[in-house]
Amino acid sequence: MTDRKAESENSDPNVRFIDPPNILRQKVGIGGIEPMRVQRAEDFIDDNQLDFGPYALDLMARLDKIVADSKKGTIKGDKAIDDMTKPIMELKANGGMFKYMLVSEIADIVLNFLENISELNDDVYEIIDAHQNTLQVIIGNKLRGSGGREGKALAEALYQACKRFYKKHNIKPRG
Repeated sequence: MTDRKAESENSDPNVRFIDPPNILRQKVGIGGIEPMRVQRAEDFIDDNQLDFGPYALDLMARLDKIVADSKKGTIKGDKAIDDMTKPIMELKANGGMFKYMLVSEIADIVLNFLENISELNDDVYEIIDAHQNTLQVIIGNKLRGSGGREGKALAEALYQACKRFYKKHNIKPRG
């Protein structure tokens, strides 16, 4: 309190600074994660060669079911769009972790697309089908990393399909 007292000597003598206890810091301590622990975790992922393929295919199957349910009318509107977003978000996050950067990029394009639509129609389903087909190619061929020139072309084709959708439906995309 001496530092604060020195700061306040020129101020009102009735003012008193109180430093509240930092309960969260008391629970977790100070400092971050030791760099060696982070490195061991990264080495574990790299050394174990965990296969992202089956997990990605499971997420894509979940998305297929959600799309089928929305086409049947079992789920509708915002709920259907929110449900579709969840497996795509997981693909985006886990793609990067398992060094499938192209999966993350494709998923990001579709997530952005879903954020910009307000209703489901046949054109939306075509975009999602294109997303799924693109991911099937990437996962089936184990295109890790950026996918090179072919990967860039796949991502660009999907992005252009989204742009055509926005133009056709007179949508100004956010972000």
